[in-house]
This record gives sequence, C-alpha cells and structure tokens, in this order.
Amino acid sequence: GQHDNTPSDPRNTTNKMMDTRKTRGIFTALLLLVAAVSTGHGFVVANQSPLAKSSPASSSSSSSLPLPHVKKMLESTPTALLASSGVSSTGDEAIIIDPDFRLAGIFLTGGLLLDQLPILKFSLGPIITLLGVLFLVQTFRLKFVCDSTAFELQNTSQESGENILVGGANRWTYSSFVNYEFFPKGWIDQPQGPILVYFKETQTPSSTWNDGPGKAANSDEALAKGAKPGQVHFFPALCNCQQLRAEWERRGCTKL
Repeated sequence: GQHDNTPSDPRNTTNKMMDTRKTRGIFTALLLLVAAVSTGHGFVVANQSPLAKSSPASSSSSSSLPLPHVKKMLESTPTALLASSGVSSTGDEAIIIDPDFRLAGIFLTGGLLLDQLPILKFSLGPIITLLGVLFLVQTFRLKFVCDSTAFELQNTSQESGENILVGGANRWTYSSFVNYEFFPKGWIDQPQGPILVYFKETQTPSSTWNDGPGKAANSDEALAKGAKPGQVHFFPALCNCQQLRAEWERRGCTKL
C-alpha cells in the first residue's frame, strides 16, 4: 500500500495548540471557581453595616426571590459604568457595583442541558445546576463596594460573616493591592463575561499568604517571573466586572 507523506499544514498545528491552551485556561478557571466556593473566598463576607444602602436588586434575600425580577435581570447585560451610590461599613460614601446575573444564568442553563443527557444527568448535570442556584442566590446577597480608600464585600443577609480562611472583615485598602485580574483573561470584554475575579493584597498578615492557592502564587518560581508576594483572593464574577475594573483603575490599584 501507499503511504501519504504529505506534511501537515503548520497552521492547523498552531490552531490546535491555541484551542488546547484555551480549553486548559477555561478548565483552570472552573477549578479555581470551585475552590473559591469551597474555601469561602468571596462568599463568607462581613455583615452589612446598618448605614449601608442597598439597591433594589441587592436587597432581595435568598429566602424570597421575585421570579419576574430574576428574569428581567437575566435578560439584561449590565455593561454601563454608572454605579449606584451607598455607604460603606465605615460610613464613607461609596460606589456599589451593579450585580451581574450572567454567570448564574450560564451555569443554570448549562446544568439544565446536561440534565437531559443520560450519561451526565446523575453526575455533572446536578453539580452545575447547584452551582448555578448558588451563584444566583449569592448575586442577590453580595454587594461589591468601593469607597474612597478600600474595596469591600458586604452580605445583605443577617448571617455572621468573618472570612473563614484568613479571618477579619472582607475589606482591603486600594494601596495594599499588588495585582488583580479577571479570568479567563480577555473574557471581561466578551458577551459572556469572566468567570473569576482575582486580586492579591498585602493587608492580610503574611502568616496566611501561603495558604491554599497562595502557595503557588507566592512560590520562588512565581516571584522570579515578576509576581509580588501577598494574600490571594478569588471570587466568582457576580458583579459587573467592567464597572469593577474601572473603579479599581480609577482608585490606582496596582496591576502587573
């Protein structure tokens, strides 16, 4: 028999490599997302101050979710950089970042579709659906607040809210930021939006910097590549990330 010795097109090889990297990036972001949920980063937050003013979207509790309002929010794509005003836990005038229901909508839709497949309906489907429900509830409950000196996560529920991983209130000064990013990279300017928000700060005591994902983020290899040491934080993209990015840029947060 004859063998085809025609060399493969280099462009096809390059495209396959790009697709592999893109798939790997998405998978990594999903793993970090699950880690963020399991560790409490971005979910266990400080109690809302009595002075805090919540917007109609964020004032709803997880025990009573108005379905028409949810549908309206899911149909809209919050890209405007105009924020609602409020008060931080310190009593300062603050900007409250708009909630973004796209991540919850994507996971709920994906979960419902996976639930229709015989192989996945009892494994991956329910997990994705439950994550979607969790993201929906937390989008209502969490407030992302930027005042004149710090970024803060507030919980509109009445539950206790100290950060279970590193302790203390979920409030970090802009001057303590050493880096931030939105993952997967580039998705913040795409219609679907990012999955994860990441930032690193030096306000948290250094004794906890190497806990969890901080071990890799503060390794000798990472520092040799230009990373700055600090406490790593991840949370799901449950707010308008374009708006959050604009606020962090306006406040002078360091980004590598």
